[in-house]
Amino acid sequence: MKKIAHSVWVKLCLILLTLVFGIGAIYSTYAISFSFDYGLFDFDGSKPQVSYYDTNWCHSITSNYAQDVMYGYLNGMQPHDLESFFASNPNFSFALYDEKQQLIASTPKPEKIGYETTLKFSTSASYMYEGNSTYFNNIEDTETPCTIYAYVADPLTGSNNYTATNTIFMFIDSIGEVWFVLAGISILLCLGALVCLLCVAGHRPHTDEIVLNIQDKIPLELYAAIAFFSISVCTAFTADVSFPPYWNAFRFLELTMGLFALEALSLATILTITTRLKKGAWWKNTLLYRLEHSTSPLYKAIGHSIKEAIHALPVIWKVIVIWFFISCLYVLFSFMPPLTILLNTVLLLVLATIAVQWQKLYRAGKQLAEGNLDYKIDTKRMFSTFKQHSENLNNISKGIAIALEQKMKSERLRTELITNVSHDIKTPLTSIINYVDLLKKEDLPAQASDYVDVLDRQSNRLKKLTEDLVEASKASTGNMQCHLAPLDIAELIQQSIAEYSEKLEKAQLEPIVSTTENKSVFILADGNLMWRVLSNLLNNACKYSQPNTRLYFQIKQNDDNVWITVKNISREQLNIAPDELMERFVRGDSSRSTEGSGLGLNIARSLVELQKGKFQISIDGDLFKAQIRCVKATTQQPTVSLSKEA
Repeated sequence: MKKIAHSVWVKLCLILLTLVFGIGAIYSTYAISFSFDYGLFDFDGSKPQVSYYDTNWCHSITSNYAQDVMYGYLNGMQPHDLESFFASNPNFSFALYDEKQQLIASTPKPEKIGYETTLKFSTSASYMYEGNSTYFNNIEDTETPCTIYAYVADPLTGSNNYTATNTIFMFIDSIGEVWFVLAGISILLCLGALVCLLCVAGHRPHTDEIVLNIQDKIPLELYAAIAFFSISVCTAFTADVSFPPYWNAFRFLELTMGLFALEALSLATILTITTRLKKGAWWKNTLLYRLEHSTSPLYKAIGHSIKEAIHALPVIWKVIVIWFFISCLYVLFSFMPPLTILLNTVLLLVLATIAVQWQKLYRAGKQLAEGNLDYKIDTKRMFSTFKQHSENLNNISKGIAIALEQKMKSERLRTELITNVSHDIKTPLTSIINYVDLLKKEDLPAQASDYVDVLDRQSNRLKKLTEDLVEASKASTGNMQCHLAPLDIAELIQQSIAEYSEKLEKAQLEPIVSTTENKSVFILADGNLMWRVLSNLLNNACKYSQPNTRLYFQIKQNDDNVWITVKNISREQLNIAPDELMERFVRGDSSRSTEGSGLGLNIARSLVELQKGKFQISIDGDLFKAQIRCVKATTQQPTVSLSKEA
């Protein structure tokens, strides 16, 4: 599931959702604010008597058209040119009078006037005023201004700024109180997508580490300067195109694209800051890093808290959602909004702190479950209950570590005991073997000679058992010298088969060696230890294989590993589990009619693991298969000559 959540396509979808619902939240909030300003909501059930002509949009457009008339007159346009130019502009009419109130130019008045206004301007200076509103420079009361009477037709016809803004006004008015629902949904979905983005920021599908992208590698000060400049430019552009008197379809598209760009830049800044904080040591990617030698404890605490909050986002987002709903209820029903907001901010900090500390406990429990006993919880600045629980978890890990250490100590003592007892047995056993050899040289009766042969056979068997026991103890504890070097495993298998040729012939077995390629295969192993592994497998095959069958050695490899597989058919039924067969003192023949200590496979597994490999066996009916996985050598060199005393 994490791989899917951390994929590029999921992140792109979350970014798109954040931007789209962010635009929706902005437009919905603006519509609510606009509706409040003009009383479009009828909470008491009565429909407000507000029209488009009462809005600032209509007033601003009318003032701008009147200014255009003034510019034309001041720039020398003839009256009939002014009249013909503005006659083509539907919905707007004017009457221009000079300082003596004589008509200069006019267009026909509409039959029904939706809005009218009077503006005055001076021909000796660049200013114009409407009531108390002054345009351009300061006005001098001593001057006699010219006058423009402007009218807006009702109803509106054609296509111009009036009709464009009127369409928006009618759309806002038609939605009504539904804007609250749209705004709430847009804000929640935008925040939800943003929180998800913050959680997956820096993650990749195939690794648990935080990975920085191109923008995250830009020095923080340089990135901040670029982001500030870009956001400022987008803000200025958005403010310019959002001026209502010039709204039309194209300007509306420009406004939307500007808001998208502004949101995208802000989102990119938030994501790179989040990723840098998750990665840790974010200050190292700053231009002033080498100049900074110390940081105050307060800054360290703030940085530590922010970092922990970022890591605890999977828990904190739930707290934020709960806090958001509680805050909305407080703000809506409280008579002291500033105090309520302050209390809610404190509440958010407390809840976020609890979430961070809970996330610490969650991570500690997960680390202990995965076997990381060295993981410790930082209990600084934690609440009493969480601090006590954290100390309990720390003590649990300490107790488990002590128990494991005692177990390892017990294992070492047992191994030492086996080794010491085996050495103690060797001394009298050697004497017995020597005296048996002397007795064999004497002229003894036939029955006594048979007894001596039994003693010789059993004493040698006991000697072999003792040696195998010591070998198994050393191999299981890793108390053996292991020198890993490139080794031609194909050549070693051929040498091993040659050494066991007599035993294989006596057991009526035909060895078959197959490789994926007709060339040497080099592994990283210890030649003497690997010889012992192959020797144990060949020895078992000679003892337990069905006569007149084949013994297969198969070698396969890839870029990193080499697999050696040994297969033979068992003479007896293998009614035993593979794992049980590799335990100590367990043999394939339940009757124990053959010689052997039952330690061969156990020793082989320990020796392979000592060489950084893996040894496993499988049983399919009477088919016995042993598989050895070794690390492939990166370099090749001649195989070291081996002795039988491995």
